[in-house]
Amino acid sequence: MQDTSEVTRRLWSLCSVLRDEGVTYHEYLNELSYLLFLKLADELQIEELIPSESRWHGLRAAPPSEALSTYERTLQNLSTAKSKIVREIYAESSTQVRNSMSLHKLISEIDAIDWYRAKQNGLGDVYEGLIEKNAQESRYGAGQYFTPRPVVDALVKVLKPTGKETVYDPATGTAGFLVAAGLFSRLASDSSLRLVGNELVHDVQRMALMNLLLHGLRGDIKNVDTLSQPPLHPAADVILTNPPFGLKGSLSSEQKKQLDFPTSNKQLAFIQHCYKSLAKNGRAAIVVPDNVLFESGVACSIRKVLLDQFRLHTVLSLPIGIFYATGIRTSVLLISNDGGTEGTWFYNLRNGSASYGKRRQLTDRDLDDFVTVYGEDPHGRSPRQSSKRFHYLSRDEIAADGERLDKAERFTSDTGSTAQASNLLDLTDLLSSELDTARSAVESLERILGTFGLSRPVAETTDAQGMGE
Repeated sequence: MQDTSEVTRRLWSLCSVLRDEGVTYHEYLNELSYLLFLKLADELQIEELIPSESRWHGLRAAPPSEALSTYERTLQNLSTAKSKIVREIYAESSTQVRNSMSLHKLISEIDAIDWYRAKQNGLGDVYEGLIEKNAQESRYGAGQYFTPRPVVDALVKVLKPTGKETVYDPATGTAGFLVAAGLFSRLASDSSLRLVGNELVHDVQRMALMNLLLHGLRGDIKNVDTLSQPPLHPAADVILTNPPFGLKGSLSSEQKKQLDFPTSNKQLAFIQHCYKSLAKNGRAAIVVPDNVLFESGVACSIRKVLLDQFRLHTVLSLPIGIFYATGIRTSVLLISNDGGTEGTWFYNLRNGSASYGKRRQLTDRDLDDFVTVYGEDPHGRSPRQSSKRFHYLSRDEIAADGERLDKAERFTSDTGSTAQASNLLDLTDLLSSELDTARSAVESLERILGTFGLSRPVAETTDAQGMGE
């Protein structure tokens, strides 16, 4: 039986149809988003959202020589459709395809997939699979908008968003957290969650809306700069987010107005936005790079706020190599807005774990123990026991060490050659990944240059090969 992974693989392979036109992976996913919305609206019987002259059957029936002109008219019509969600998905849409025959082939190949069988396994998973493939192929592009699904699912399981709560992601990306929260609530026979988020990049906001819709969910995803916005009002009951890493630069006067501690580090600005947007008795999980845990200055001031004015009850240290955008160390801050911190538990998922990368993917099983020891209480108040990975420090102990939260690896039992071997494996995986990225970038550049009739001279290629030997 054809499952969603096979459909995802087949759809991704169709990128080769447009490769000769210099269409990048990210552009291909945009093109696929436009087309899939029309096709899946047909399959899901929600075509009433789409103007009759702009539906899938019209594209499919267009002669090969007219496919491109039909498609361009369709995009224009959809950008002004009556349905708000359709307008948001197709706002400012355009196509990078220039060959009508190539587009016709792409439409035909999409139409030929056994969508009836795919529907039995969940059409939303097909699209989310494409987003993950895009993240894998674009480590410095779409990867920053994708959080590994096992991490997302584990954080949703422990925070348990249900009822009429508002779930907020101020760095929505492709809506992985919001989708997982909506599906968790639905599994609990409750579909009344309010899903809201902000996303700066319009193309990515489009993917987020698609991702929600294809999972049978609706959300309010705004295309805005979160750091220029006031705290969410009404405040969020649950915040689940992975703000983008490595963002530094001067903040505008409007952005500075929103912060207790003005800073050029936008990760720290996002954390401030999160705690100011969290409702009384609300709870949050924020993915951060490890430097947030130990830096002085503004970072220390923010940690003190989280510890004194909120209850920062758990810090989860994630393995290296699980994020497509970067190889830096990351952790998750789990907080509740129900009083000050008496003590914090530190869970080290790096302790004795395998090295992760393309060859060894993180799975739900890797996080099962964390979900278990976290306990049933979404606010982190369940009874807990220390273990090899899980340890507790009082508020006084944290204060005595300059409010530092980089404590998880302090308890590690890995010593000597074992730890060194693990570090070397992490390094070789990272180097291998960077080499793959460079090779993929060179191949993409060669394809683009090929569209201008440029290619590497044979003699140059031969010389280069000879030098390599």
